Parts: sequence; C-alpha cells; structure tokens
Amino acid sequence: MESTVISRSKRKRNRKKRNQRQLRKEQQLQQSSSFPSSSYSKSHYNSSNEREDVDEWLIRSTALILGDNYNTDDETQPEECSITSESSGLPSQFGSMQEYLSHARSVMKAWTHWNSRNTLGYRRDARLTVEIILKRVLYVISHEEETTATDDDDAAAAAEILELRPALVSLVNIIIDAWANGNKINDEAIEHVEGWLHFLKTGETMMNEKQDEEKKKSLVVIGPDEESYRGVVKAYIRMHKREYLEKALQLLEEMSSTSDNQNNIIYPSTLTYNLILYGLANAHQPNNLKKNNAVIAENLLQKKMILSSQKEDCLPDSNSFRQVISAWTKTGSHEAIKKTDEILNQMLNDFPDIDPDASTFNAIMTLNLRLDMVEDAISTFNKMVAMHESGRIGTQPDIYSVNLLLKAITRRRQHNQRQNLNEADELVKTMEYTYHFHPDVQSFNIVIDAWSKSKLPEAVSRAEHLLDVMERRCRNDCLAAKPDSYTFTSVLDSIARSQHNFQRAEKVFHRIEQLYEDGIVERPTIPVYNAYLNALVSSKDWDVLERVESIFAKMITERNANLRSYNTMLKAYSQFRSGKNGYFSRPLKAEELLIQMEEHSGIPYPDGYSYTTVINCFARSIVDRKAKKARRILDKMIQSYLAGNTAAKPNIYAFNGVLSASAHTHHTRFPEERLEAFTILVSTFLLLREWTEPNDSTYILFFRACERLLPKGHRLYEQVVETVVYSCVRDDQMSENVMRALHNTSPDLAKQFEKIDDSI
Repeated sequence: MESTVISRSKRKRNRKKRNQRQLRKEQQLQQSSSFPSSSYSKSHYNSSNEREDVDEWLIRSTALILGDNYNTDDETQPEECSITSESSGLPSQFGSMQEYLSHARSVMKAWTHWNSRNTLGYRRDARLTVEIILKRVLYVISHEEETTATDDDDAAAAAEILELRPALVSLVNIIIDAWANGNKINDEAIEHVEGWLHFLKTGETMMNEKQDEEKKKSLVVIGPDEESYRGVVKAYIRMHKREYLEKALQLLEEMSSTSDNQNNIIYPSTLTYNLILYGLANAHQPNNLKKNNAVIAENLLQKKMILSSQKEDCLPDSNSFRQVISAWTKTGSHEAIKKTDEILNQMLNDFPDIDPDASTFNAIMTLNLRLDMVEDAISTFNKMVAMHESGRIGTQPDIYSVNLLLKAITRRRQHNQRQNLNEADELVKTMEYTYHFHPDVQSFNIVIDAWSKSKLPEAVSRAEHLLDVMERRCRNDCLAAKPDSYTFTSVLDSIARSQHNFQRAEKVFHRIEQLYEDGIVERPTIPVYNAYLNALVSSKDWDVLERVESIFAKMITERNANLRSYNTMLKAYSQFRSGKNGYFSRPLKAEELLIQMEEHSGIPYPDGYSYTTVINCFARSIVDRKAKKARRILDKMIQSYLAGNTAAKPNIYAFNGVLSASAHTHHTRFPEERLEAFTILVSTFLLLREWTEPNDSTYILFFRACERLLPKGHRLYEQVVETVVYSCVRDDQMSENVMRALHNTSPDLAKQFEKIDDSI
C-alpha cells in the first residue's frame, strides 16, 4: 500500500512538471508572436493552483488553433462556434503543418484527459471543444490545399494529405475515445462516434449545416485504423443493449472482411475482440438469449482468435478466456459446467504462459453455487490455490474467491452443520495469515447470516461475537469490515428466530445507535428497524406490545415505515400468548391499522400478507361473531385484488384463516352464532375452489368445525361430512392428520375408509 501511495505521488509530481514545462513553452511562443490573447472562459473549473495552471495553458493553446474569433464567454459557444475565420490558412506561429497537427493533438489530449479526472468522467463541453479544434484543423488543411493546388499538382496535393494521414487519424481517434469513455454513454455519444468513423471512411466531415455540402467532403478518404474501430465498438458495448451489440458484431465482421489487395488491411486486435467478448458476457438480455451469446463468444475465441492469431496477431489473453467462461456461467445451466471445464483445460494445456486469474475461477465457483454444487465450488477453489502454490502467480485467490468459499462451506449438507459453521468462523479468523488480506464486511455477513439461519442454540451468541470483532476492527481503522445494514439485520433476525427476551434485541439495537453516534456506521436503515420490530414481536415476553407500538410510531413520525413495517405491526396484534400472563390477539387494532393502509395516501397499500394476518388475528381472538368478521376481511381482500391490487391475491392461508375462525366459534353461548359460523364455513369452502386448491389443513379445519358447530344428531351433520370426505379423497389430501380429525368427527365414516384402504 505504501509503495502504491509513493507511486501515485511521484506520477502527480511528474505530471505537474510536464504541465509547467509546456506552459513555459507556450508563454515563450506567445511572447514571440503578435497573436492576441484569448478571452476563453474557465468558469467551469476548480480554484486549485494546479487546475488553474493547466486551464491557463489550455486557454492559450486552444486560442492558437481556433483564432481570435473564438469567444467562449458565450456558454453556447462550444456547439455553435464557427470554425472559419478571416485568416484561414496555417497560423504564422507554426513552421509546418506537422508542427500544427502535433500541437493540436497535445491540446486535444489535454482537454479530454484533464477533464476526465473529475468524478463525472469526460465533460460534454470538453468533448465538443475537442471536436471544434479538429474541425478547425480540417478547415485549415482544406484551405491550404485550395490555395496551393493547381491543375497540374492535384496528385501531389493528395499525396501530401496522405502523408498527414497518421496524424489526422490520431486526432479523430482522440475524439472517438473521448465520447466512448464518457461517464454516461448515450445516443448522443453513439451519434458522434459513428459520425467520425463515417468521416474516416468517406471524408465527409461533421461540419455545421450552414456550410456548403461541397465543403463537407474537402479531403481525400484517409481511412480508419484499428483503434478507430475499437473506440466505436467500445461505445456500442457500453450501451448494454442488444441492438448495439449486434452493431458491434457487424463492425467486427467489417474489419475482418477487409480485402487483402488494399494497402491498409485492418485486423481486429486482442483488445477489440475482448471488448466484444465482454459485451456478449454482460449484455442485458433475457436468460433464453444468454446461451446464444455464449455460443457466439466461444466461436469468436476458437475460430477468430486462436485459429487466426498467426495472421491477425490477435492471440487470446487471460481476459479473452475469462469473458468466454463468464458468458457461459451467466446461462446458469448444467451444460455451462462442461463448457467452462473444457475452456479452462484448453487454457491451461494449450497456453501455459497464460494464467487464469481469480475472476475466472470466481465465475466458475459462482455457477457451482448457483446450481447447488457446493463440493465442486470448494474443489475449484482448491485447484486455484494449488496452481498458485505451484508457481502460477496469476492464479492467486482474491477476497471474492474466499467469500465464495465461505458460502460453499456454510451451505454444505452432508456434513454436520455446527462443524461447517465453526470451519467458516475459523476461516474468517485466519484469512489474514493464510491468504494475506483482511476479511471484509461481506466475509462477516456470510458467516453471521449462516449462524442466524441455523437455529442452533449458540447462534445468537456467535453472531453477536462476530459483530464484536467487526466493531473492534472498525475502531482500529480497518474500515473494510465496517458493519452495514445486512450485518445488523442478520444479528437481529438470529434473535427473532431464537425467541429470546426482548431485552436482548434492545441491547443490540442500542448498540447500533451508539455506533452511529460514534460515526462508525451509517444511520440505521428501514430494514434494520423492521428486523428490530420483528425481533421484539417474536420474543417470548407477554408485555412487549407497548414497546413495539412505540417503535412503530417513531418510524411513522420519521417516515421510515414501509409495507414490511406495517405487516410486522399487524403480526404483533395477531400474537397469541398462553399461560398465566397470556393474552389473546387484538383484532380491532389490527383492522383499524388495515383500514388506514387502505384509505390513507402516503401509506403502503396492504398486500396478501396484510389481509391474511388480520384474518388470523380474528381467528385467535375472543370477540363475538369472529367468523363473520374474518369473512368480511376476506371479501375486502378479494375486492382489493379485483380492483387492481395484484399483491392482494387471495391464497389458501386466507381461506384457512376464515375456516379457523369458524372452527373456534364453539365457545359462544348463542346457538344462532354457531349456525352463522357453520354457514360461513360452508360458503367459504365452496368459494375457495374459485381461487386456489385446498390442502390438508383445509380439511382438518372443516372437520373440526363440523364437530364443534353441529350436534351429531343434526340432519346436516353426516351429509355434509360425507360429501367433504369424498372431496378430500378426490383432492388426494387424506393424510394421517386428516384421518385423525375425521375419527373425531365421524368415527363410523373413518372406519369405512380405513377398510377401503386395507382392501386396496
């Protein structure tokens, strides 16, 4: 790290010295000439001394090329500037056209490179200024040709232009490269790179529309070189669209099909091929088209690069193989496993001087994990380590490789879960000594999340211990391990799954707030608040509801509540606690909150979970006529879905919740309420088939409700039960639990079906 800092500092000093030398040279040139000073504006730039020095040099150097009629006080100047002037020939400050072109190249490079050092990438006005400089150069060349040419020396003039071809192509390539490397590539950039490539092919310059059509084609065709095509290909690839990827492939074919009888044969270089391969591997396309891209990428590697490398000097490098392997891994298919192995083995056997880098192995490991081939991912990592130990330096694992190994270890199935997690813990602890880099936040998050989902007794304490390690590292200025939102969410989720008392969740959350106050971590996000709410709701304490309501109210006040927050609050109201200090659910509060979600703007609209939770809240309550009230919520859910709320589609859990509310109405003293509950039971069961299919819980609840709501001598009892039993058999839901419920409801009917099963 220290050598890197020294190297950067040295480069900065050298760059400043070069700029100062160039500035002194231009000052001398200005003093020896009568060229007027420029009023070129520098209002866009920073006030640092270094930037001011370079800006001053750019002002004077640009003025030398554009002339005294170039006034940039007008903000529209870069786009509307006229490139013509009264003095149209070669400026007197330059002894030859070559010197003039060399100076123009330096200025154009300075504009693009200097303005690319800010975080916004290439500035649009800088690119337009560079274009104006080139247009002025082309105008000067064409004017010189017109003033010096006669009828007898047209051929000599054309020959002189051709001598300038390398310099002119270099100038155009600067512009193409500037547009292709902009921070945001868009249709404007594509239009410009295509226009300048067209100029190189045809000689038609991108002049203003005011100029004559004849002047647009004032030079002989100078022709593009490989770098010109590469810049346009890069612009196409950076668009990340299928149509531009196809254009890049067409451009590659145009380069490859250049006739051998031409003087300037253009073969794609390795860099150009790698750009195409990168585009094929990273194109934003549906999954069904990714295999086609992988096939094209492999064909380019095998047929265009490897077979043609002796003639075209486009021998593949490590990046070439990596992009093809990446293209196959993006397909996510089992065929990709075979293909990546073949390409990797070809690389190792046929190109021993090329080392596959960590990114190549990482792509293969990612595919293995995606296909749940955990042991293959571990084997790939071990292969990478073995190659590095054998002397192939380029195969050294990086932090992402080790993180993939951590994922593989925590996902092992044929080993003891506790042993796997202990192994992952040990790897995080020894990573610095084994692989020579510190574990980052992703490393810790993988292991904390694995402990959180393990449901082992020590899961919470181990997750909290890893959080302790991360905090100590941060306080010792190791910011790579700074806990993030995912870290805190995983720790709180581990507490929720273990059902510890709410004080443990509060302790972790107060710790998060303290870390934020100390400036170590970012402000707790909405997912962290939601995980905290869920941990409180999931605790085994009976007096936690007031704390949950307090936190939820704070989230609403601070506008930090989303749909998950509201659903967690609904979950809190639907909780049922048994025992000495137990309580029933609070359906009235839950329904009130649901109504707020439905009617108030600015509040998340309820989804299927919201409605289902309120239905279950009524089922677990002791309110009167809860079957009717639960059915009312189900009807609202159906209406919401039919009105366009696709997230509220009725599901089996909502219907089973209404059946459960009917089954638990038997404690009422009023026979008419039990009859009402039975009617709702039957109508809901019939409605269910219009939306979904019943499961075994549906039939268990139905039989239990019949047993509780109807007297066994009732005329409807046996008829209804027998009809539902046949429906259960037809739906293949006659499980052991259903048969047990049927025994309690109608023993005789259950014995009949047992005899039928025995005979079968």
